[in-house]
Amino acid sequence: MSVLSHEGDTRIIWDPENPDEVANAKRTFDDLVGQKKFAAYRVDDTGDRSEVIREFDPTAEKMILRPQMAGG
Repeated sequence: MSVLSHEGDTRIIWDPENPDEVANAKRTFDDLVGQKKFAAYRVDDTGDRSEVIREFDPTAEKMILRPQMAGG
């Protein structure tokens, strides 16, 4: 999972078979998407297609989270 923010690009990696790692990654996802209003995208392994997601998927090959754009 890549988190893009004003602090740069942070990568969060977990083993889908390790419950503690999955729980920590999910907690981070839920905080960013829920509390901090980041947008989340699941990206296919080629990087060509993405879809908006609202729930953590521990089996996703790649996810990108970024702050939502503010209109004006």
